[in-house]
Amino acid sequence: MDFIFDPQRLMALAHTAAPAYAGAEPFPHAVFDDFLRPEAAAILAHAFPTPPQYTGWDRYAAAGFEMKLASADETRLPAAIVRALHEFNSGPFVRFLEALTGIPGLLPDPHLLGGGAHLVGRGGHLGVHADFNWHPGLQAHRRINVLLYLNRDWPADWGGELELWSTDAGRRVRSIAPIFNRAVIFNTRSDTFHGHPAPLACPEGEYRRSLALYYYSADRPEEEKRAPHSTRYKGLHLP
Repeated sequence: MDFIFDPQRLMALAHTAAPAYAGAEPFPHAVFDDFLRPEAAAILAHAFPTPPQYTGWDRYAAAGFEMKLASADETRLPAAIVRALHEFNSGPFVRFLEALTGIPGLLPDPHLLGGGAHLVGRGGHLGVHADFNWHPGLQAHRRINVLLYLNRDWPADWGGELELWSTDAGRRVRSIAPIFNRAVIFNTRSDTFHGHPAPLACPEGEYRRSLALYYYSADRPEEEKRAPHSTRYKGLHLP
């Protein structure tokens, strides 16, 4: 079977990138370009649903903190997108993540809680935040985010860079452009702050497209444990 990714290539990348991943600032992360097989990335970009043709979006709109669309409805999303989501939750991909991050026993999320296809249009944004840390359905700790961008010919002046912030949410440390077939993988804790807070400046009808997958474990290091919480926004839940 040909996966949308090359398992052997990814495993080699994991072993090469693991030391830099562990030592990255402001928290463990890595950025990989040309992540999927080129033909698979092209198919996903073409299949990615947009309004008004696709109506299965959940709308997230909290003034000043988030404005985006998301869909994890596998009964309605295009078949190519559903296949990709399933393969990101497959054994070969989870083993790649374990090798890259050094976190054993990772669990994919078949429910795609908060994940799936994400779409952000003109004026949309996602405030700097730390993600929810506990999956009540899996009864598991959230450990890893995987974001795959599917934006061809994305001009820098449209914005939409993923920002990684210091663990006290005091300053931006890194900005990552959401360009085509780029994956960003990072640890998630209660202090791994990130977002794309500046409103998008793309034209009407253009969208920032991404797939989002989250991974969990039955336990986590004691120093990372916090009481279960929802998304924590800078400026709302903390200064």
